[in-house]
Order: sequence, then C-alpha cells, then structure tokens
Amino acid sequence: MLVRNIGIDLGFGFVKATDGERDFIFPSVVGAGQELTYRSELTTYVDPIVNLAVVIDGKRYFVGELAIRQSEIRSRSMSDNHAQEKNTKILLLTALALYVQGKSEEFNVVTGLPPGYYLANKEILADLIKGRHTVHLNIDGVAQEKVIVVNNVKIIPQPLGTLFDKIFDERGVIRDKDLARSKVGIIDIGFRTTDFAWVDKLEYIDKLGHTNTTAMSKVYAIISESLHNKFRIYKEDYDLEEVVQKARIKVDGEFYSLEQVKQEAYEQLTAKILTEMNSIWDKRMLDGILISGGGGSALAEYLLPELKIATLVENSQTANVHGYLKLGHKLFGYTENPSHGGSENASRFSAAALKTAFDEG
Repeated sequence: MLVRNIGIDLGFGFVKATDGERDFIFPSVVGAGQELTYRSELTTYVDPIVNLAVVIDGKRYFVGELAIRQSEIRSRSMSDNHAQEKNTKILLLTALALYVQGKSEEFNVVTGLPPGYYLANKEILADLIKGRHTVHLNIDGVAQEKVIVVNNVKIIPQPLGTLFDKIFDERGVIRDKDLARSKVGIIDIGFRTTDFAWVDKLEYIDKLGHTNTTAMSKVYAIISESLHNKFRIYKEDYDLEEVVQKARIKVDGEFYSLEQVKQEAYEQLTAKILTEMNSIWDKRMLDGILISGGGGSALAEYLLPELKIATLVENSQTANVHGYLKLGHKLFGYTENPSHGGSENASRFSAAALKTAFDEG
C-alpha cells in the first residue's frame, strides 16, 4: 500500500497540514457535535474544511469553523501540556482524515513542538500519533469511515520547520547549501507562543532555544478588553479573527475602527518580543534571522526595521508545516517510498540527527 508523508503543525491558533499537493488550515477549536435543526441545501457546495464534523472514540465533535459557528460548548487548548490534551488528538486525526482517499491509508507524519515544551511532550505526542486510528468524517452530510495508519513519526523543535522549508527543495534535497552552513536564528510567532531557535551549521543549540507566551493571543486580549470597555461586547479569541484582521467591528449596523488599538497592541507585542530576544541572544553573532508564523507576518512591518539581518519567510504561516513535509521526504523517502527512513525514533532529536539528515543528501 502507498505510504504518504504528511506534515502537520498543531498550532494553538490553527492546525496546518500538507501532503505537498493540498494544504489544509482550520482553527484549533473543538466543540461538542450535535444534530442541527436545519442544514441548508446550499452547504453541500461549501468547502468541507468549514464544515468539519467527526466521530472519534464514539463521540461526535465539530471542529474548526463549524465548532465556532454551531457548538454551544467549544474550546481551544492553551495549556503547556497541549500535546497531552484530548483536543490535540481530535485535531490531529481530523487533519489526517482529510487526506485519506477511500477508506484506509498509511502515513508517515512529521510535526513539531515549541522548544520549551519539547522534552516533556515529545514521547507523549509520538505515542498519540503512531498506530491505527478510526475516524468517521462527515462529508456533505454523509459520515464516511476513515482508517488512518501512522507508521513513522518524527517530532522536532517547531521553528526548525521554517529552516527546513528554506534549505530543502520539494523532494527533500538540499537546495541552499550556504544557508545550511550559516548561523541562523529563527523567531516563530504563533497564537499562544513565540519560539526562538538558534542553529549553527545545522546544529540546533539547545541552550539558545526558548519559548514564551508573548504572542498574538496578547493582541486578541487587548482588543477583546477594548471591545468590552467601549461596547460591553465580550468575544472569545476564536470569534475575533475577522475583527483583528480588518481592525473594525460592526455594532448596530455601523462600523467602528479598531486600527489605533490594534497598532498599539502590535507595537507593545513587538517591543516585548525584541526584549525577550535580546535577553537570550547576541544577535550580532548571527548570519541571519528568519521570521515566521502567522504572527511573524502580522508584525513584520514593526520587527524588520529593528532587525537589519532579519527576513520574513515566504508564506510564513505555513513555513513550518512545509518544512516538516520536506524533512519527511528526506527521512522516509519521497512520497511513495518511506523505507529510506525506517522506523525513526520519534522521541529523539539531536544535533547529530540533524547533521545526518543533511549529510545523506
């Protein structure tokens, strides 16, 4: 049976997944599933990614945008032990089920964890992912059984996905040898965490890796507080996505600008990230800094003037997940052939393993 490599980024804000041909992105929100009173005939023509309903371990869940729209009880994991929570399994299996063609399919999975949570959670997450899983995925109102078999798992410090995306080509072959020889800092700004990684000639420097919670959720909290103070409106962070993106809210049929409060929040967050970076790194020793993550794109105009050697990576929100996939091709063989990587021990990630991954190419 064909075994495919999949990259999955289980972010606190969004789940990102790719097989190299199709990317899926949906909010990391899980809600209780239920029978809906009425389902418009027109919804059968809507992208399935906005109507994710699954049954896992005998329980029904709405996932992503459907959970935000329809679930009375919904949640987004924001804890340090993210890998150990029930929602993580639901989000992971939902993402994999989207790639199952027919009833059953086998995969190799590469994913990442924030550096600060890596050692405590890597084995737990690997055990969660590996093995055989059954998901009933609702497609156009019809529940279809999807059997997922995960043969091999590789878990790496999350920001390294950005570096792999830059260094490898689409088949997992080195294309940027100069970058591979460089001393590179990576700042990956997500929803709940900002992750810092330092790589010197492909060696991940553990003592200079760091995770903090100075991230985009702080912006959402500031805007949420502003809405509550001004309009007595309370919104959960997952209800604020469009409000934050457009910097406005419609109240009683009239739009109110939130541009000033958004700009101030971005400036505050940028200042905190730079302070944190300067406390752990001497950036003068770096050849370059890569800025990634959805937050990286949002804050680029504030960060880049302060970091002369920094660049915002292309498609920053999905840079990690594409890097995971490229590493999967390197370790397990390009797409059809997973045998090159064997049964990679998912609980280990060392400088030697990183160098080996490149030296083979």
